[in-house]
Amino acid sequence: MVRTILALLVLLAPAISAPAGSRYVADGAGSPVKWEAWGTHAFTRAKNEKRPIFVLISYASSFETYRMQREAFLVGEVAETLNTYFVPVLLDRFEYPEVAETYETIARSMNGTAGWPILMTLTPSLEPFRAAGYLEAGDLNRMLVIEANRWAHENAAVVAEARQHVLKARAMGEARAPAANARTHTPDTLRKWRALAIRDQLGGGYHRAVRDAEWHIPYFEKFTSDQALIAIAHLDAWQLTRDPAFANEARATLDAALRDLRQKNGGFDASQDAHNLVPAQGPEFWNGAFYVWNKDEITRLVGRDAAVKVFRLFGMTEATRNILRLEDPALLEDAEVKAALAKLLDVRQKRPQPFREKNIITGINGLMISALARAGAILGERTYVDAASFTARTVTTTLWNAQKKTLQHSGGVDALAVDYALLVQGLLDLFEASYDARWLELAIALQRRQDQLFRDESAGRYATGASVPEILRGLLADQDAEMPAVSSVAPVNLLRLATLTGNEAWRTRSAAYAASLASAPKIAVVTGDLRLQATRDLLRSIHDRREDFRIVVFVPAKGPARERITQLLPFTRALAADPEQAIEYDCSGGECRRR
Repeated sequence: MVRTILALLVLLAPAISAPAGSRYVADGAGSPVKWEAWGTHAFTRAKNEKRPIFVLISYASSFETYRMQREAFLVGEVAETLNTYFVPVLLDRFEYPEVAETYETIARSMNGTAGWPILMTLTPSLEPFRAAGYLEAGDLNRMLVIEANRWAHENAAVVAEARQHVLKARAMGEARAPAANARTHTPDTLRKWRALAIRDQLGGGYHRAVRDAEWHIPYFEKFTSDQALIAIAHLDAWQLTRDPAFANEARATLDAALRDLRQKNGGFDASQDAHNLVPAQGPEFWNGAFYVWNKDEITRLVGRDAAVKVFRLFGMTEATRNILRLEDPALLEDAEVKAALAKLLDVRQKRPQPFREKNIITGINGLMISALARAGAILGERTYVDAASFTARTVTTTLWNAQKKTLQHSGGVDALAVDYALLVQGLLDLFEASYDARWLELAIALQRRQDQLFRDESAGRYATGASVPEILRGLLADQDAEMPAVSSVAPVNLLRLATLTGNEAWRTRSAAYAASLASAPKIAVVTGDLRLQATRDLLRSIHDRREDFRIVVFVPAKGPARERITQLLPFTRALAADPEQAIEYDCSGGECRRR
């Protein structure tokens, strides 16, 4: 009970006296461990005091990290060892994603450590000499004592060993974790996912990963980036197969993100925690408590007959803490089951909510803008387009300074190249879905700034812009992982913009990445009046058609909006327009033909 109260006091302390920065860093305020945030102050201190750095690499919504913060790091012996012999540092993987992934790369090559949290001891030059995953308090303290003694008595050997770990990772060509982009999965894979515990079977959306080979036990936290990528994958599958289940799942995934991950100002949080408060012997935090069910609770809520069907639907065999996965999907069509699930969801959403990572991160929000805009266009649902516009306004007014031409990754941290690329992609998708020229104008401005800051013409690529320590640079392959890489997104952005604006420098840069991007996409142009149903129907039919590489542009028949578009896209000036009817043009190779 005393431990629980102390944990709660530590949890609440950041709201009173937390340092500026991410919630992950703020959660360390009030701890007996004297945490520093990742940055030059900690590095300078380590060099001046000739101490190694102990770095805890993770993020706020990780339950394993929560456990260590509330259990291992509350132990006086652990805190004393860290404060006396190390410089303790918190590194937020959402705030500094490529730094975190670089260290994960080295940890994997050292001893197979992967996932989060990662515990590392570093030299003051930031080279690692010990890596581990989650540890109980006793195991952690033993590790710290051993490494502190090695640093004190075998310093030269430890420094040499740390240098070798970096060289080994570089020589092995360790890259990011295997690509997890959901768009690479087949429709059959997506169908299988829908039945598993990785899916939130009651509320929609997907958990981060699973713990077991049978996919029965998830890591319950949810990442906004996962929701966006999985929704896009289902939209692609819908266009490919015309199976309405894919369209429905795209909706369910986006609706869950809008409900559970969006802030009131329209921006999306990076993630939702795995844990939430529950009543026990005093309030406690339990992993996954928000999502699991006891049989007697369900029976009380929906009645015995409906409860029996729900138990069969989800294969519930335990009296308590059942994790939901589909065992008898046919029951989803049962009217009594539908009513019961609606009741359970309503009750669940009134439970104490899991906490969320509150930082608005540019790249993640750019990815969600893309998902919402594409869903709105493909499914013909304006609600999603409006939501994408709301998010775009929030991100571009809070994180983009148009006068100084600076973009932030999150509050106080400069944007990476991939932040620019994903936001440009999102704005281009939103332009095609909303027909609002301001998003194209902003995409052009951001692309120009990305070119100025990150373009390496001699190498024919974009530098990442990450603040990875110089001694560790070059360890990451530029490939898709949990988030798309700049080398995947930027070339397509460049080609889309080149096709629209006629900017040949952008076309040349896109072709430098891959010969397959050398040919320009087609442009479908519609002129007319958006107030007419026929115009909206024509645009919807174009978006609904699956084409590998096509851009959709709407040009109003008259008025200021037409002037704005024709100024941005001069090739549209010569296209005849009729306010009384919609006209479609196919444009490619500098020529447009009326369909």
